[in-house]
Amino acid sequence: MIVDAHCHLGGPDSGDKVEQSLHGLIKRMDDCKVDKAVAFPFNDENAGVSFFRSNSFIADAQKESKGRIIGFARLDPHAREKAILEAKRCVEKLNLRGFKLHPTAQNFFPDHPIVLKIIKFAIKYDIPVIFDNGKHESQNTEIAELAKKAPEAKIILAHMRGEGFIEACEEVHNLYLGTVKAKVDDIVKSVDTLGADRIIAGSDSPYASMYFEMVDKFEQIDTLSDEEKEKIKGKNIAGLLNLQL
Repeated sequence: MIVDAHCHLGGPDSGDKVEQSLHGLIKRMDDCKVDKAVAFPFNDENAGVSFFRSNSFIADAQKESKGRIIGFARLDPHAREKAILEAKRCVEKLNLRGFKLHPTAQNFFPDHPIVLKIIKFAIKYDIPVIFDNGKHESQNTEIAELAKKAPEAKIILAHMRGEGFIEACEEVHNLYLGTVKAKVDDIVKSVDTLGADRIIAGSDSPYASMYFEMVDKFEQIDTLSDEEKEKIKGKNIAGLLNLQL
């Protein structure tokens, strides 16, 4: 099973106006022979409090996709307790399967007190959290410190980007590292250092070519075994999501 662990759905984005329909995402998946895709909201123009409207859209798309789309909720810690209530709604009522946090877009840092509450909520329901990472607001070392406070959490650094992304994962066992827009050499180094079990493939569709990110890029890497590629391109995220393979 091939699972793209990083896609955007809906929009338009409040900054760059990019959008992606469910039909468009499914077509890309079919073209790339991707079986399932994790999808979460853009930084939508009309998102609602802590992405209430956007998360509802993702839940509807998840249902309509008949199992192809695995919906993640996007949350805004600045909404404080309303963000926690939205997390509860998304998991218990909408059946979304994880959370996306974007410190730069929502202008917060990993040590925001509501962030740790969101992480602990994710632990309660055994679901993963994806962080945009490697920027001023989302330094890898700071996300690693957050992960240390919640060792049962399953936290994914979306990008091999910023200072110390491999070292952060070496130090903290419950951090996973995404291949989104990563250089081939960085993927190889990350696998050599962390092992294939800690690496998770994603495309960042529609911001990058799903075919390149999920197919071409891995065909360029001849040092990985077929078993390692299978883990990176599907088995690892399926394990974090408790999917039946």
